[in-house]
Amino acid sequence: MGQAKALLRWRGESFLRRTIWLAEQAGCAPIVVVEGAAALPAEELGGAALARNETWSNGQFSSLRCGLAWLARHATPEHGALVLTVDRPHVRADTVRELLAAHRRAPRGIYQPAHAGRRGHPILFPSFLRTVLLALPAHGDNSPRVLFRLPEVGALRRSVAVDDPAVLENIDTPEDYRRLLARDGDGDR
Repeated sequence: MGQAKALLRWRGESFLRRTIWLAEQAGCAPIVVVEGAAALPAEELGGAALARNETWSNGQFSSLRCGLAWLARHATPEHGALVLTVDRPHVRADTVRELLAAHRRAPRGIYQPAHAGRRGHPILFPSFLRTVLLALPAHGDNSPRVLFRLPEVGALRRSVAVDDPAVLENIDTPEDYRRLLARDGDGDR
């Protein structure tokens, strides 16, 4: 992207601030932001906590592990983990609320939004998987996909149908960012 993606602006706020807002709108607490290669200004965090991932160069899974480790120390054992990424600031708040509602109905599932038959992000992990994810080595090709390949874990995956194409759209390139800005009328804030 050429700059810190979390600090890109959309609708008058940073991608990071918007992502925190999504968690707040869904009633998530506590909220932790994982800082990696780029320092994040404290004023962008609002009420969210900051966890510094010193091993960010090991890839995204190391950031997930950092956030989960923070939750293990600061959240109650029954807290699931809603994983929002800053590259989808345009996900609708209703989408996030629908994932949490599904989790409340059946808390042992792994929930992902699905649009047009394809699963996307964010992902909501049940609390008991926190220790399983933390036990995976934080390097190489490890990711939640490794867990999903295990029959006993893959069987827990649930799709929540949403009318929100943003769940499939990463903002990873300058062209993606330009497209997002060009269709600024989408979203709920």
